[in-house]
Amino acid sequence: MTPDDPYLIHLFYDLKQAGLPLRIQEDYGLLRKAYSLGYIPQSLDELEELCEQLWVKSLAEKKIFDACFREYKSIKLQELTQQFKVKPKNRGKTKNNRRKASKSPLQPSTKEPVGSSEPSQNVNDFESDLADIQVGVAVPVAQSPSRASPRQKFVLNDEYFPVTRAQMQHGWRSLRKLMRQGRETEPDIARTIQRICQENIAELALRPTRINQTELLLFVDCSDSMAPFALISERLIETATQRNFFRRIQVFYFRNSPIDAVFTDVALLNKQPLDTLIASLHTSRTLAMIFSDAGAAKGGSSQARAELTQKFLTQVRAAVQQVVWLNPLPQERWLDNTAEVIACQVAMFPFSLSGWRELLQILRGQPATQVEFLESVQPLEESELGVLDELEEMMAASTADDYQYQEATERLERFVAEFPEYLSFACHAAFPLALTPDFLYYLRENFAPTLPWIVVSDLLLSGLCQPLGSRLYQMDSLTRHLLLKTLKASFGQSRLHKLSDALLFYLYQGLQERDLEVQELGEHPEWIALAYTEPTELAQQLAEKLQQTFTGEGGERVKAASLIATFAEPLAEANFKPLLTLARGIGRQARGYEQGAQEIFDQLLPELKFGKVTIQVPGKSGLKSFSFETVRVNRRGEEVERKTHQARYFTEDLGQGVMLEMVEIPGGTFWMGSPKGEGYGDEKPQHSVTVPAFFMAKYPVTQAQWRAVAALPQVERSLEADPARFKGDNRPVEQVSWFDAVEFCARLSKKVGREYSLPSEAQWEYACRAGTTTPFYFGETITTQLVNYDGNYTYAEEPKGEYRKKTTPVGSFPPNAFGLYDMHGNVREWCLDDWHDSYQGAPEDGSAWLDGNDNLSQKPNDSKAVLRGGSWIDNPDYCRSAFRYYDYILVRGNYGSNIGFRVVCVAGRTFNP
Repeated sequence: MTPDDPYLIHLFYDLKQAGLPLRIQEDYGLLRKAYSLGYIPQSLDELEELCEQLWVKSLAEKKIFDACFREYKSIKLQELTQQFKVKPKNRGKTKNNRRKASKSPLQPSTKEPVGSSEPSQNVNDFESDLADIQVGVAVPVAQSPSRASPRQKFVLNDEYFPVTRAQMQHGWRSLRKLMRQGRETEPDIARTIQRICQENIAELALRPTRINQTELLLFVDCSDSMAPFALISERLIETATQRNFFRRIQVFYFRNSPIDAVFTDVALLNKQPLDTLIASLHTSRTLAMIFSDAGAAKGGSSQARAELTQKFLTQVRAAVQQVVWLNPLPQERWLDNTAEVIACQVAMFPFSLSGWRELLQILRGQPATQVEFLESVQPLEESELGVLDELEEMMAASTADDYQYQEATERLERFVAEFPEYLSFACHAAFPLALTPDFLYYLRENFAPTLPWIVVSDLLLSGLCQPLGSRLYQMDSLTRHLLLKTLKASFGQSRLHKLSDALLFYLYQGLQERDLEVQELGEHPEWIALAYTEPTELAQQLAEKLQQTFTGEGGERVKAASLIATFAEPLAEANFKPLLTLARGIGRQARGYEQGAQEIFDQLLPELKFGKVTIQVPGKSGLKSFSFETVRVNRRGEEVERKTHQARYFTEDLGQGVMLEMVEIPGGTFWMGSPKGEGYGDEKPQHSVTVPAFFMAKYPVTQAQWRAVAALPQVERSLEADPARFKGDNRPVEQVSWFDAVEFCARLSKKVGREYSLPSEAQWEYACRAGTTTPFYFGETITTQLVNYDGNYTYAEEPKGEYRKKTTPVGSFPPNAFGLYDMHGNVREWCLDDWHDSYQGAPEDGSAWLDGNDNLSQKPNDSKAVLRGGSWIDNPDYCRSAFRYYDYILVRGNYGSNIGFRVVCVAGRTFNP
């Protein structure tokens, strides 16, 4: 395979015809140079990689290249098969194996160049010739010792502007005015030959050297609205100063409009009086260019700015040959603002290839085409409409009375109204913690190559982003959250992982802002993806990182706490509020605010678990343990086993000397519902549910506990202090509605600073079973020595028993293996869920199954909620672990004397008043 291969030349022309901007002399010449310097592919795969690196500069071009090269490879394989009769075992080699065994095409070969028609060059010369092209190729990721490399390639291309470096340099070159002057030092070959022929004088004739007369005066606007365009101004300066295109070039900076002075530095510290500058200029050879948006970026008309600019232009025109204005925004953005007024005062051109060429014509003293103001309205593509629909759903689902959420949704609505075609790009741009123009150009190149380059500045100058400093921007956390949820809904989890790889690749291969810290964009991009795909895994990793700082310096703890805060919204939605609360407390403690930190720690349980990570909350004693015995019986109700267990718990002080014991329920997976041959249709289908760890009340809420909480300030509704029919401090409270139970939880939550609620139906059954699969946690049946129910009825082969006709004090019977009492019988217990006739479509994550309005206090009075566990009035069948019942949530009175409840506190939640 040599550059003279006719099939390879045919491939090159196919690519050119398919739309790749290739030139035979320059681009095919690069391939020849590569061969001549020893970069010789040893296989078709290596040839593909080399050609791709030399000729492909975008994702769109890569698609074309891949299709054309597949055809070329097919032809070459047929040719090679005929010539060499390739053995079958060689056909089985994979692409990766072949690459592993051979050298990279970017590593010089030790062999002599073969088949090259070009003379050999120095390697450094070759690298210099390829410098501009290699910037824009798809570069494989280098291995990093600290983290895994991204799984794919991404395009690093800094030629993202409509005018390339080469076009800028060519333009500057065209402004040169060469004149011969000074001493005669340069050989004049034509005159020498003429003298030899005419005068027969063999003497070398000399002439003055040509000297470039053109001087350039460049004024750069450094106002806030020009920050996204700073890369353009830098490139203009860089290309103008590289190859002595001007006899002298002077760069000055200003903000909005110069007033009597300009500055010699971008920080606007070193002032240069305008009069002094103008007096030093050479009128006949100085060209002036102003680079500014002229107020177009922010919109609105400023008469003061227009007048100041007119005065400045008048002063400069008197001292230079030509004055032009380069505006980074397109013409349609100049309408109805200060830029339109200034465009009438000076030759103003947009930063586009045609605008650049017109500007150069004016500087050369030639007439230019009149700039026309055109409205550019593009119809939305179908895919963009889909993203818009997803965003509207996300915004509609936000909490209506939450001011911050409302503010974020209004901000997004304004952005979508102005730039509907940019919504997908905004969703992708929400991924890193902070943004720079350079990174956004990289993002556009890899994920939205069809969008115009101006999308970057439009996004940064929109209300979605706020400047943090030099070229660093940030989205509001709630805005980011809504956009990332929209991204996941529109493009799937795989797009989040791809963005993680893209950011990781950029951080280690293409970070252009060298004064920025990696952490500012996101030290762990994979964590951002986890926040929206596997929040439980993220919580575990963050908890582990926070725990590691406990023995370190305060600065490390502050840093870890701040990092966790950046994931506040997704962690809160995934019920990991205590991790956020803990991090906030750790941050305060590290800064020396001990009292404030302890107030935060008091809101938390003594011990927090996040996956495999267990954290002891500072300043709080750990969970206590208690021992208990469980009983198992056979179908005849005979005891066959007795075991001793231990469980952990903590105690809430409800006041008035009343305590509430909360037992730790470990997370796990179980089969919810009744198996074949047991139960009713509403207990089907039996399905697997994974329940995170939580805490559940050891007993149903007692009448003493009820009175203590009922005495607390009202949250939504009033509570009767003593509603029970069967009186007794340690008897379960009954004759309480679902609304009453929800109010109890709200008051308790507000008092202790932790979120209490009714258990979800899945939590209740998981806690009741405690690892058993039999109808009851006691085994195949129950007896009235184990449970308070109507003993006139039997379930299996056990004898009839006592019918007590009332509730019994809590804890009168043996507990289950989790240490919970009275889960069978005594009182039915409210669950948080709305009633459903079956488990079709039920959640599988242990959460409550709620219909419609999730605001518990606004549920319709005729709604039905789930009841579990059976009661003193029920037969044993109704006391099974899987049995489900319902009642209207407002029910109260004598009919409800068999209805009570118990509470849960989820280990991943805290209460925010």
